[in-house]
Amino acid sequence: MKNVKTTSATAGERGALGSGASLQRLLTLLAVATLLRVVWALMIPVMPVSDSHAYDTFARTLVSSGVFGWNADEPFSFWPPGTSLIYAALFRVFGAEYNTIIWLNLILSAGLIVLTMRLATRLYGARCALYSGWVLALWPTLVMFTTVLASELPFLVFVTAALDVWTLPSRRMLLRGVAAGALLGCAALVRPVAMALPVIIGVAVLLDRGLSKSAVFEQLRLVVPALVAMACVIAPWTLRNYELYHEVVLISTNGGVTLWMGNAPGTTGEHMNVPAWAERLRDDKQDKALGELAKTYIVNDPAGFAWRSLRKFIWLYNHESIGVAWNEAGLSARFGESALKPLKVFTHVTWALILMTSVAGLLVLVKTRGFWRAVCGPVVITIAFYSAIHSAVVSQDRYHLEFAVQLALLAGVALNALFARWRIGDAERRSSPATGHALGL
Repeated sequence: MKNVKTTSATAGERGALGSGASLQRLLTLLAVATLLRVVWALMIPVMPVSDSHAYDTFARTLVSSGVFGWNADEPFSFWPPGTSLIYAALFRVFGAEYNTIIWLNLILSAGLIVLTMRLATRLYGARCALYSGWVLALWPTLVMFTTVLASELPFLVFVTAALDVWTLPSRRMLLRGVAAGALLGCAALVRPVAMALPVIIGVAVLLDRGLSKSAVFEQLRLVVPALVAMACVIAPWTLRNYELYHEVVLISTNGGVTLWMGNAPGTTGEHMNVPAWAERLRDDKQDKALGELAKTYIVNDPAGFAWRSLRKFIWLYNHESIGVAWNEAGLSARFGESALKPLKVFTHVTWALILMTSVAGLLVLVKTRGFWRAVCGPVVITIAFYSAIHSAVVSQDRYHLEFAVQLALLAGVALNALFARWRIGDAERRSSPATGHALGL
C-alpha cells in the first residue's frame, strides 16, 4: 500500500479534470450516468408517494396560492421549504409536469458527479476522483432517484459545492466564505441539519491541517462570513415564520417531533405518528411539546437512550431500499409488484458493496496517512456528524444518502489502491525475464 498515492493532489493532478484524456474520461462517465438515468426514467413513470407526494403537493400549493402548506388555508413550517420552493419555481416556469422533475434530477446528478470529482482530485488525486465519480454514476439508488421528488439530490449538490468552494487553494477568503455560506444556507432550507456545517467544516479542516495560529485565523476568516451569508439566505424564511407564529422559528418545526419519534415509549427508531392530542396543536406548539417529552424521556433513562442510539446507528447503515420504496407505485404499474422484492435485494447488496469499499478506503487512509489525518478533515468528520444526528433522532436508510458523496470519496480511495496494486503487480510480471519469455516479449 505504500506505493499507492492517497495524499493531496499534485499540481498536475489538480488540473487533471481539464486535461484532454481526463476530460474524455469525464464525458464518458457522465454519458453513462445520464444514459442509465434516462433509461430508468423511460421505463418508470413518476408517481409520487410518501415524502415525494408531500413535496409535490407543497409545490403546487405554492404555485397556486403562494402559501407553503398542504393547502392555501393552512400555512405551516413543519417541513423545511427548500425542496418545494425549487419544484414550485420549475412548475411556475415550465408547468406542473413531472418531466421537468426528471430533467432537474438529470442535471443535479451530472453536477454532483462533477463537483465530487473536483473535490476528490483536490483531496486524494485524479485517479481517486475518477473512481469516486463512477461510484456515484452507477449507484443504483441514485439512479432510481431520477423519478423521485426528494430533497437528497439538491442537498447533496449544495453541500458538495460548498465543500468545493471551501477547500479551494485561492486566498480570497471573504469571497469563498460568503459563497460557501450562501450554498450551505440553501442546503439548510432543504435540510436544516446543514445549519451546523460551517462550524463543522471549519473545525474539520483545521484539525486536518494542524492547530497552528495561521490555520485558526484562516478558518475563522471562512467560518464567520459563511455564517453571516447563511443567515442572510435563511432570514427571509425566518421572518415569514415569525409573522406566522409570532416567535422565532429559523426554518422548520420538526426538530422536537423527530427527537420524540426516536425517543418515546414504543419507538422503533423510525417515523412514528404523533399522538392524537398533539395533532390538534399548531405545528410550532406540537414541536415544543413533543420535544420536551423526548428530552424528559432521555434524561430519565440515559442508558436506554444510548442503546436506542446504537440501534438507530446500525439501522442507518444496514440496508438501502428507499429508491425502490419511493418508486413503488411506478414499478408496480410498469412491472407488477413481483418486481419490488428482487430490486430491494439488489439495492441492499449494492449498498453493502459500496459501504464495504468505503470502509476499505478509510483503512487505506489510516495506513498511508496515519489515524489522526485519516479521520480528520471534512470527509470523515461530516459522516460522523450526520451519523450522530440520526442516531439521536429518527433513523432510516435514506438518511445515509446525506453523505453519499463522502462515501463515494472513500470508495474512490479504496478502488484507486486496489487498481494501483494490480498495475504494480502487472508491471512487475512484465519486467520479469521468465514472464517476459512466456509472453513472447
